[in-house]
Amino acid sequence: MVFIAQAPVTAAAADVTVTARVSSPVVSLNETFTLSVLVEGAMSAPAPELGRIGEQFTVYSSGTSSSMSIVNGRRTTSKRWNYSLLPREPGTFVLGPVEVEVGGAIYSSESIEIEVVEGQRGRANGEMEVREGTANHTAASGDIFVTMTVDRTKAYVDEQITLSFKYYRRVEPRGPRYESPDMTGFWTEDLPPPEEYFEMVDGKRYRVTEIRTALFGAATGTATIGEARLTYHAEGRPFTFFRTQGEKRILSTKPVTIEILPLPSAGRAQGYGGAVGRYGAESWVDVREVEELKPVTFRVTVTGTGNARTVPSPVPDDVPGFKVYESGSSTNISKKKGVVGGVRTFEYVFVPQRAGDLMIPGIELQYFDPVRGRYDVARTDEIVLKVAPRTTIDEQVTGSVGTMISRVGADIRYIREPVRSLSRTSRPLYFRPAFLLLQLLPLLCLATVWVWKDRKTRLSRDRGLERFLKAPARARRELKAAAVASAAGDHAGTCSAVARLTVDFIGDRLGVAARGMRLAELGAALKEAGGDAAAADRVVSLLSVCDLGRFAGADSSLTTDEILDEAECCIRSIEKLRARRRR
Repeated sequence: MVFIAQAPVTAAAADVTVTARVSSPVVSLNETFTLSVLVEGAMSAPAPELGRIGEQFTVYSSGTSSSMSIVNGRRTTSKRWNYSLLPREPGTFVLGPVEVEVGGAIYSSESIEIEVVEGQRGRANGEMEVREGTANHTAASGDIFVTMTVDRTKAYVDEQITLSFKYYRRVEPRGPRYESPDMTGFWTEDLPPPEEYFEMVDGKRYRVTEIRTALFGAATGTATIGEARLTYHAEGRPFTFFRTQGEKRILSTKPVTIEILPLPSAGRAQGYGGAVGRYGAESWVDVREVEELKPVTFRVTVTGTGNARTVPSPVPDDVPGFKVYESGSSTNISKKKGVVGGVRTFEYVFVPQRAGDLMIPGIELQYFDPVRGRYDVARTDEIVLKVAPRTTIDEQVTGSVGTMISRVGADIRYIREPVRSLSRTSRPLYFRPAFLLLQLLPLLCLATVWVWKDRKTRLSRDRGLERFLKAPARARRELKAAAVASAAGDHAGTCSAVARLTVDFIGDRLGVAARGMRLAELGAALKEAGGDAAAADRVVSLLSVCDLGRFAGADSSLTTDEILDEAECCIRSIEKLRARRRR
């Protein structure tokens, strides 16, 4: 039974749908189940976002498939991703929603609830299986070692070879990481999920993780599977406050050589397309009675074990009585019990060219069976269509498969009379003043950028100039902060803000360290910069009032509003000074 969750389709997203399904809503802790994500309406959709599924389950990719069909001029596309999920802990979990981004929009499926129970069928309390070591295992070398084996060292082209990498340990190292070998010259398919079990080797019990991969030789000759590696860190020194990562260690396997045999020529038909495995075929049509020149959908499905992606189309290009148009194909890969297989579907449009009983002959697919070592043929039944004479002329059909053209008139009819004289109505664009001025815009932008960059460079080199130019803006911000304190009735805060902004403004405009000066020194600096004595005394008097307000409480001589007005007057008088800054 399959449990499906499909997102509701809105009017804006009616062309793309995302459907998620699982093989079972209740699984055991050590049992894998299948999650299938189907995206309809987008052939080029990227891989879906699984969200938190990867945090709750160990996820392995089980392959993808895509399909496209064109029926009566309408094109439909879909793409499917299959995943094998292994639970990490018991409990009830929510899968999804699974999200897919297509054309800048996010489409999502509904969520699916999964219940993970403890225990496993055939085993008590989830205990892992214990196996005896086989003859192809080498003697155990230490507490951790790895092996790599294949089920055969000779195979035909496109025949499955199962590669097994096993990781043995009696202690659990830190951060183990598997590096797959170089498999150049092979088609590869992962066979998830990795198996976990115990195995007895030389009388010692080891915990084993087995990773399997299906290989298919692509060409005859000798092909080599490179070494596989396992990298991990040994435990660091004990009894230390800080735990060290430990020494990095690498375990590697020996390369394996495979002899890829050519397919025999005896029994091979002239039109053999290269299919290797064991296959069966079925054919199907959408209607058995049709009108002449009306399209019929014809589908051939090839199912079996082997590399289904390499199965060629068995449908001939020329079928008597029909015009044949390819509509699309799809491939769905399956991996059951470590054997790769799948379903490959071919879809065509057959257009009958005459009335009567027309026969679609049985389709034959020749394949090579590597187990029996001989060629065999998968056949479909012939299909007879009853084709009636056409009663109406379909413009779309006659435009594509017919040649019916009727005379509608003897003369050429003009849409309008030609103009007797042609004259230019306006000046060309490149002679207009606005167009010429527009050409100056890039130069103006370039000059603006150059001036801005030069000013920024000067400011970065001369911090005194930067302080001088930014002093008014900084003073205005400080005045606003002082006004806020005044509105809150904070007399001491207002005096503190006014004193700080006045002293900083003097330092920025005169280029001196004003915060370290006494009031008399500040007045002398203002006079030396060109200020008159009255303005300098006014600034000193303001700072004296602020000091009294900060340290001795409210001053009855000036209110906070009067202090703010006096600060603005002092700032304006200081801003008029032409300070001679040292560069």
